[in-house]
Amino acid sequence: MKVLFITNMYPTSDYIYNGIHVKEQTDYLTSKYNLDSQIYFINGRQSAINYLKSIFSLNLFINKNKFDVIHIHFGLTGLFLLFNPFIYIPTVLTIHGSDISSSKLFGLLPIITKMVTKRVNKVIILNENMYSLLSKYNYKLIQIPCGINIKQFNIKRANNPISFTIGFPGDKRRPEKNFSLFEKIVKELRNTHTNIEIIEFHNFTRQEVIDNLSKLDCLLMTSFREGSPQIVKEAMAAGVPIISTKVGDVEKLLENVENCSVINNFDHTEFLEELLKLYALDYNERITNGYLKLESLSLDQDSVTEAIYSLYQTINK
Repeated sequence: MKVLFITNMYPTSDYIYNGIHVKEQTDYLTSKYNLDSQIYFINGRQSAINYLKSIFSLNLFINKNKFDVIHIHFGLTGLFLLFNPFIYIPTVLTIHGSDISSSKLFGLLPIITKMVTKRVNKVIILNENMYSLLSKYNYKLIQIPCGINIKQFNIKRANNPISFTIGFPGDKRRPEKNFSLFEKIVKELRNTHTNIEIIEFHNFTRQEVIDNLSKLDCLLMTSFREGSPQIVKEAMAAGVPIISTKVGDVEKLLENVENCSVINNFDHTEFLEELLKLYALDYNERITNGYLKLESLSLDQDSVTEAIYSLYQTINK
């Protein structure tokens, strides 16, 4: 099977963690099912003009090659479909979150994503909320959250019972990550506890993510929105306690997971209360059964790619 992956989420030399989960998924699919695959990367971070350029270059590229399936990651990267009504190749779109809920591009991003949704055969969504946002196209939707290599993150915890280390999941400069709330919570905690350390999980290599997860006493997510956050799954596999806002599929992920909590508001006092509960635990008690929960949800990379490949087969008949 010859598959074209089109994405604006892919590692670059200046942003090595950008879209690493997309790269890992496409690599795993290609290797496991012996696909003849090609990656077409649209570097939107470099310039928004690249999306416009892709309209013409992608259509030329597709016309010169015979693909069995096209898999688009992120709604905006499917812009080329809106300018070519004569592409009849079976096409899958994975929606990652901000492409259907963000106000960027003057609110045009969700509109473009819905227009692309209309053109494709199937749409992979990451959480239940996306069903309601795309209710008109429910017959096209299938929920397949991105998976992780669970064994890679099932790690031994670093021995540092002196400090209480909190992880911030993402780039603090991104508004949707809501770093101001995180900062407020930590500031309150430091009023009574001086041994607090912070690790910002941004632009790490895979090994750096693993090494730093092993140091955490808690991952604290204060985001306004998420799709199906990979860092939460990685922390679960590593046995790290997680406190998070109710975003994406986090509530489903953390249901019945020990020492984890989901807060349905942005009141810093509620986050602080949960943090203090973790702080009060003995160092060796700050662990979770997240690894087992991931296995029960079939969020290992093998199960996820099997579901995606089955989808390719279905639309390619």
